[in-house]
Amino acid sequence: MNWNLICCICKKNIEPDRDKHGHIIWHGGHNPAPITDEEEQYACTKCNDEIVVPARIDELKLNTLIRRKTNE
Repeated sequence: MNWNLICCICKKNIEPDRDKHGHIIWHGGHNPAPITDEEEQYACTKCNDEIVVPARIDELKLNTLIRRKTNE
């Protein structure tokens, strides 16, 4: 794995997740979908929390609304 990951949203380096002792426990970034569906793209934790997760929630809400409208 490439350890120099760049966030596809903010273009900053993605820092690894560490345990309470400072040991790296994960260095793979986050899946940025639905912001981008391109292969080999990653999001940093900040962009994941502030952009990706809210976009996923909005997408779920929209899909639920569409299903309700089509079932009326």
